[in-house]
Amino acid sequence: MISKSPIHDSKLLSSILNNFRVYRNRKLPRPEIFSLDKTYIGQPIRNDLRRRKIRYRIPNKKNAINPEYLPTLKKYRWVVERTFAWINSIKAAKTCWEFKENNYLATLKIVFTLIRMSMALE
Repeated sequence: MISKSPIHDSKLLSSILNNFRVYRNRKLPRPEIFSLDKTYIGQPIRNDLRRRKIRYRIPNKKNAINPEYLPTLKKYRWVVERTFAWINSIKAAKTCWEFKENNYLATLKIVFTLIRMSMALE
């Protein structure tokens, strides 16, 4: 989902979930679990994910009053950080000044293709 810069990422989560389309064996599965950032820590987001029966991993803030216990958070968090590091390693994706959405999506597709090719060559 691409949006204008003043829109906060957490406000786009419900529209992302509404437009989530991954077909496997002609079925449309819902995501099983989301690993999210501290940006998505709000109660409305947690309620929306619970209503959709999607488990989530959201790190607690350091000053949280009633922090949720997430036993396996650190085990999976590196996947999110590594993905963003890979994207940011290619300058065209990190500082993209494209005005057209299709051009930016094409840049991201090229970046992910390069990442997959480098993984296949290892």
